[in-house]
Amino acid sequence: MSFQFTLQKVMQVREREKNKVQAEYQEAIGHFEKVATQLYELLKSKEGLEERVSNQISTGTSIYELQQNQNEIMRLQQEIMDKQHDTQLAREKMVVKEKDLVTKTIEMKKYEKMKQLKQEQYKQEEKRKDIMQMDELSVQLFAKR
Repeated sequence: MSFQFTLQKVMQVREREKNKVQAEYQEAIGHFEKVATQLYELLKSKEGLEERVSNQISTGTSIYELQQNQNEIMRLQQEIMDKQHDTQLAREKMVVKEKDLVTKTIEMKKYEKMKQLKQEQYKQEEKRKDIMQMDELSVQLFAKR
């Protein structure tokens, strides 16, 4: 007779749940990285524009060009604020998914530990039965002499 873990089906369901949460966590990481990269690019773009405006002011330029650049800086600043908000939301979602994953992983470890303990108990019981059977056989052999 082989070992049958009574909670095997439950363990399989929990493992599927853990795998699903792990995939969601990876997706959340990817989304966060994408949004954070977009934010970085916007900040870099704004910095370059501000540097260009600073150079134009020192070398002299038209008021119209300065106004255009200022409008562009204001537009970039608004985009940056929006992207910072998106980044924060993505970070929060990623943290929540990470906590979910940790919870599911701990749950899986508990089931794995229970299975391991039950398997050890099963092996010990089988060993005990074998010893009893061998003792019984040796007593029978001794009695036949």
